[in-house]
Amino acid sequence: MRRTGAAARIAPSAVTNYDHMKLRRFRFFGLPSMQSRIHQIVALTLLVTLAALAVLSVGLPHPETQAWIFLALFGLLVSIQTPRTRPVLLVFSGFVIVRYIAWRFEAFPVHGGLPSTLAAAALLAAELYCMGVVLLGYFVSVRPLERRRLPLPADPAELPVVDIFIPTYSEPLWVVAPTVCGAVEIDYPKNRFRVYVLDDGFPRSRTAKSPAQRQALAERAGQLKSLCERHGATYLTRDSNEHAKSGNLNAAMQSTSGELIAILDADHVPTRDFLRSTVGFFIRDPKTALLQTPHFFTNPDPLEKNLGLFNQMPAENDLFYRAVQPGLDTWNTSFFCGSGALVRRSAIEEIGGFSTESITEDASTSVKLHQRSWRSAYLGRPMVAGLQPETVSGFLVQRIRWGVGMMQILIRQNPWLVRGLSPAQRFCYFSVGLFWFFPFARLVTFAVPIIGIVFRLQMYPGGTESLVGYTLPYLTVALLTAERLNGRFRRIFSSELYETLQAFYMLPALVGALMRPNAPTFSVTPKGEQSQTDFISQFRLPYYGMFVASTIGLVWGIVRIIQEPGARPILTAAVVWISFNLFLSLGALGALLEKAQRRSRPRIDMDETITIVGEFGEKEVHLLDVNELGMRIRVPEGLRLDRFEVRFRQHLLAAHVIAPVDKTTGVYVALYAPRTPEEERAAVVLAYGDSERWLRLWKQREASANLARSLLGMLAVSLRGAHAHARHVGRKGFRG
Repeated sequence: MRRTGAAARIAPSAVTNYDHMKLRRFRFFGLPSMQSRIHQIVALTLLVTLAALAVLSVGLPHPETQAWIFLALFGLLVSIQTPRTRPVLLVFSGFVIVRYIAWRFEAFPVHGGLPSTLAAAALLAAELYCMGVVLLGYFVSVRPLERRRLPLPADPAELPVVDIFIPTYSEPLWVVAPTVCGAVEIDYPKNRFRVYVLDDGFPRSRTAKSPAQRQALAERAGQLKSLCERHGATYLTRDSNEHAKSGNLNAAMQSTSGELIAILDADHVPTRDFLRSTVGFFIRDPKTALLQTPHFFTNPDPLEKNLGLFNQMPAENDLFYRAVQPGLDTWNTSFFCGSGALVRRSAIEEIGGFSTESITEDASTSVKLHQRSWRSAYLGRPMVAGLQPETVSGFLVQRIRWGVGMMQILIRQNPWLVRGLSPAQRFCYFSVGLFWFFPFARLVTFAVPIIGIVFRLQMYPGGTESLVGYTLPYLTVALLTAERLNGRFRRIFSSELYETLQAFYMLPALVGALMRPNAPTFSVTPKGEQSQTDFISQFRLPYYGMFVASTIGLVWGIVRIIQEPGARPILTAAVVWISFNLFLSLGALGALLEKAQRRSRPRIDMDETITIVGEFGEKEVHLLDVNELGMRIRVPEGLRLDRFEVRFRQHLLAAHVIAPVDKTTGVYVALYAPRTPEEERAAVVLAYGDSERWLRLWKQREASANLARSLLGMLAVSLRGAHAHARHVGRKGFRG
């Protein structure tokens, strides 16, 4: 297909001789740069050698001695870890893990009867799954690619035209409006971009069964049209909801013509530099089809809200956007995440439009682009601010859709079977898809230790010698490697809690998707949910069962430890594991106490100075928090406020005080009273327009890599959350 516009005007030398292309090369063990095919052969050779050494070491005498040697070497590697030694650390860690799994096969229990064999096989299968996820994760993250923004041409005429798509379905107008305002105010030549609101709610106004629902949807469509007219966006809709979001995007492509397409979810407000930071990748490389940026959220997810963890530690999605995506980018496998991304129109047209083969149309589209040898890139700079689900119900809807969508991709676009992917891309896509089988492993590792203790099953081999020789080094190396690599971006034991909360409800959906991959339908993640009182979630029953079963297993195990001294090592290990699961159940119960959600829009914490204007003249005040509706400020001593204006860029935003929070400290809460559409947009830009602010918040919530602190923190949070849950049930029952 012929290239047009800015991409066609770039000279060949500008395409082949620039830093972006050099990043596609790879330095393994500090050796000089090698082309991708060569370093893939090297990586495969290392893995084969590693596996052979691990298998051979199983038969060597004195596994405890080996274990202490391995742990000493590993401690040395961890202490000197640098980006150059990172591959060595991962290879060594992988060696210890494969050594462990080789021993597990050699020592598999075969003399305990059929029940023991089945329980042992289930546990071994869960361990194999975990090993696969870990080792593939090592491959993905061996050398994360950190990109920087690329400059744009000085002449605006050389910039490609960008169509900004904002697909919307059922979101409240107050959710969509800030995104439209932020998109219109993006810092990019006004004649080189257009904003489109894609209303997929209007088609339902003709097909909804309820007359009241049809009327509400028609009224919402009218309000969206007015919103677009007021702010200079274009309203688009279609005749049906066929193929959900991907169908909506494909329909909009028929009515637009920009060289590039930016996709923003209805609640994802862009910063002003969104296009200036991303368009350069497409100008420099005509084969770049996709540029993805991180999703940054201004409100807590249900676990952060209900357990009081918001901004106290890295967010759950930070691991993906700060560690996994840069790793995928190394292998040209960073993929589309549905929002906060730009795509090249010609590339999407070449693959027949956005994919309709999965309810996660984003990742499915990426597979098709990579099959056609298009390149993708990831820029780790947060430039969209979105909303997370406010309730456990909304959280589960979102995560089940993601998991089921990945199952559809593994079945219908299996990375091992489709043509056009490189070996590295096959490993990467399989790694991402394999992760979503975690409910199977999570429930097995919960149930099997309890069943083994209660029914006296021989499910795990060996005594003290085996536990020290194989299990201890494996657990130590795997956990410390994960904490060393990703501890800044995610507390490892917090991830265990997130997976536990999802496992019971995601498992049936995954089984259904595996049996009927064409059956699942797209479900929109609820946004803007509110509640006036605390209440216990309706999803509580499996976690009550998990708590009771873990308590029974724990007590039973302690009794057996006392009565059976010969089996104490393995029983003690099982009791420790059950105790860990017990704490996970307590944490899940704490997360299921849904805290009241009265505020419609979250306030964003600030630490900045702004200028306000009034009868008192001009004053600098301290901005404490803000959203597009208003702000909280601290004023100089002696200043009393009623009405004032905020000086921001070329605008004066009118505001009126609704509450002096603390007159002694001069803290006031004020709401805006915008007089023009320009002031409405200025209020949005003031709150959401600066990506440097999101970078600072990212940095502030980073954690120090400390495994013990991660574990103790999870235990403390679990106890505190379970206590609050029990106290609420005792006082108010299951509703507020």
